[in-house]
Amino acid sequence: MGARQASDDRARHASPLQTKLLEITQIGPTRAGILDIPEHRWPKPGQFLPCQRLSDEPEALVTPLFSILGHEDILTLEPIPKDWYPGDQIYYLAPQGRSFQLPPSATSVGLLPFGVSPLRLLTLVKPALAQDASLILFLEAKQMDLFLSHVPSPIEIVPLSALKDHLDWLDYLAADVAREDLEALSAIFSGSTISFPGQVLIRTIMPCHGKGECGVCAVKTIKGWRMACKDGPVFPLREVLDVAQ
Repeated sequence: MGARQASDDRARHASPLQTKLLEITQIGPTRAGILDIPEHRWPKPGQFLPCQRLSDEPEALVTPLFSILGHEDILTLEPIPKDWYPGDQIYYLAPQGRSFQLPPSATSVGLLPFGVSPLRLLTLVKPALAQDASLILFLEAKQMDLFLSHVPSPIEIVPLSALKDHLDWLDYLAADVAREDLEALSAIFSGSTISFPGQVLIRTIMPCHGKGECGVCAVKTIKGWRMACKDGPVFPLREVLDVAQ
């Protein structure tokens, strides 16, 4: 067993910690919240925190929360369930899952939220700018209406329909997609060659604390079936697109 695998296993089986939901904010259709969690326990871009409200029944499903763009010194997470409110006590485990890995040499970075909020991918803006990378955010028209005011100014916004025109420019592409939309995501790359490294956050139900025991979050890849909760939720782009095509 490798060091990383051992560390992941310890995180999955660690005792839950307790915190408070401090604030809830609505960003377009996104219900986000601020949790009082020490910075060393914050999830990296693409990782998730398994969370559960203290007042819920023990058999209630765990809610995976992802960090989104917010103030640097405040942890903002989503999606906050509709029946959670400020002041609620929350159980949480250590950050779990594989995160996005921005190549240190990448100078042209693309962000592709396919039919979803761009807020999770925008957590990559700070590390990309730190290595002097240029960023493009590919958005559909309806996404621009909802999220344009939340996109940092250094990012160029390009219509999703122009994605193929920019593939030669990219050094790295990070995507975010619901599992049921993988085939549609693959279709927009049809006939194109992906010569750059890319990764995709595949969002699906992950109810078993990241143990990979229930199989609900299974994702088909060129290497066989993998569990989003422990093998992902961030996967190499080409490993899932090839299967979806």
